[in-house]
Amino acid sequence: MIKSMNPISVVLLAILVISCEPTVQAINYGQDGCSYCRMTIVEDLYGSEILTTKGKAHKFDSIECLAAFVIKGDLPKEKIHSLYFTDFEDAGNLYPLQGLIFVQAKKLKSPMGLNLSAFRTQKTADDVALLYFGETMTWEQVQTYVESAWL
Repeated sequence: MIKSMNPISVVLLAILVISCEPTVQAINYGQDGCSYCRMTIVEDLYGSEILTTKGKAHKFDSIECLAAFVIKGDLPKEKIHSLYFTDFEDAGNLYPLQGLIFVQAKKLKSPMGLNLSAFRTQKTADDVALLYFGETMTWEQVQTYVESAWL
């Protein structure tokens, strides 16, 4: 089929396919509401987001709210395209789940009280966990923790 298409059609088709890919949306701190707890998202160190396969963004004020939303099945897993979290060292900027390390530390308070934060590097996560008397976690461990501590 592509052999019979002219070059302009191929380029337009490629642009159409690329433009259909869901993209992360910025959180409007102080305006957007959390899709789980409905509180206004205000702290730019903890925001997180789920993108659906259709491109809809569900925004959250904390890692624990996003985890609870996923655990409770408020959105079927097959409709989840990707998860994004704020790197604690890069306030307000969202990064994909892949490669992130989470820290749970009682002395590093998050908006909803489970005190979870995300980091892009293992060294930073380890240093923060040591400094704030916490522990590093994978995404799977975060979900287990949220389920046992909160749900």
